[in-house]
Amino acid sequence: MIVPKALLTSGIIFPLYIFPSAPPSCSSWAPLVNSIAQNPNIPFYPIINPASGPGPLPVDPSYQACIARLKAPNVAVLGYVATWFGDTTKSSGVVADVNTYAGWASAYRPDGIFFDQASSSAGDVSLYSQYTSLAAQSFGGGAGVTTVLNHGTTPAAAFYNIADLLVTAENFFTLFNPSSLVIGPTTPASKQAVILTDAPASPPTGLINTLVHTDHIRALYITDDSQANGLNPYDSFPTQWAAFVQAIVNAE
Repeated sequence: MIVPKALLTSGIIFPLYIFPSAPPSCSSWAPLVNSIAQNPNIPFYPIINPASGPGPLPVDPSYQACIARLKAPNVAVLGYVATWFGDTTKSSGVVADVNTYAGWASAYRPDGIFFDQASSSAGDVSLYSQYTSLAAQSFGGGAGVTTVLNHGTTPAAAFYNIADLLVTAENFFTLFNPSSLVIGPTTPASKQAVILTDAPASPPTGLINTLVHTDHIRALYITDDSQANGLNPYDSFPTQWAAFVQAIVNAE
């Protein structure tokens, strides 16, 4: 996806694994809907995940109505697809999920795919190239389609050539150090995203300034929601969501 020049360099990637609640209010997603409208210069990458993937047809009416409310020029809605760390016995399911999302009606169809559980091995680049190419073709030939690989760690550099965005860190806040990011000519920050959980409730402005102002990473998400002891860290908004959004703006 080509980001318009009016948008900030860094944006927000959001694992929106929260049921949107009933339309027309879509109340569970309202903070994000409002932030998108109030900050048209911030790129947002919300990841929708109805059922560990697109789920069955017909699409739940709440998702139909509420995804449509996320749509805006500064937003690339991403459909969640698990890839099982390169397990080729699961490839047919990956292909089916991508094609299912692509077949949704245009009003609520995602703008691309978030490939979760992505392998980081150079030996799997060809497989993931097939996945990202499939997404580009299924969604209309590639124009305006966003493909994201969630490695959760530093992948082989060749992956940067086959996707728009790579999650190169998904970790507990306390275990993350920005110096662990590999940033260079073949591994640009402009193609990297960071997702951190179990953070302080107040946005860590020092770290945000480093990642956004100094490193210029493409997208960031930090939440105080917890994944400790097997909990789901993506089942609620960060306690200080609005302050986190503002911290991204201030860091630019």
